[in-house]
Amino acid sequence: MVAGIVLAAGMSTRMGELKPLLPFEGKPAIRWIVEVLSQSLEQVVVVLGHRAGEIAPALLDTSAQCIVNSAYREGMLSSVQCALKSIDEKADYMICLGDQPRLNGEVVEQVLAAAEAGDRGIYIPTFAGKRGHPILIDNVYRTEILRLPLDLGLNVVTRGHPEDTCEIPVAQAAILDDMDTPADYLRELEQWPKE
Repeated sequence: MVAGIVLAAGMSTRMGELKPLLPFEGKPAIRWIVEVLSQSLEQVVVVLGHRAGEIAPALLDTSAQCIVNSAYREGMLSSVQCALKSIDEKADYMICLGDQPRLNGEVVEQVLAAAEAGDRGIYIPTFAGKRGHPILIDNVYRTEILRLPLDLGLNVVTRGHPEDTCEIPVAQAAILDDMDTPADYLRELEQWPKE
């Protein structure tokens, strides 16, 4: 089984607004992401933190499980670790960013298909040679990730095992995009609808 993990605990300081709630066609960004993942995955966990009580209602009538990372100020790795503690320890996991509303179901399926057919532990989509999200990590890395100090990032794992990593070239540039500033949000709106 592969569980989806959506990282949406950040403070959105440069944006000035809660990124997960930014609207696309009248729907919050986080909801688009959850709906795409839910088409392919049995379990989707959304990790909230900053102002979680304002974001969670946007997902009430979805199948997503919302969890709160009380250590969200410690960075993204703390949210990944929080999610891993809430999913079956035998599950592999697909990690997505909570500010990529143009996440494409085709990319999700390509990553899943590569993992199904392959023998690696880490699957990362690429566009024009650059790595993006969502990434799929085998459960064999669960303990390593849970033991990482919070001052390090998940890159320690994704870059630390090149022999066990498969890069998957995809046609969607949106795997590289995220929204950190109002200008990024406007760019995403201009490129909407999804690729």
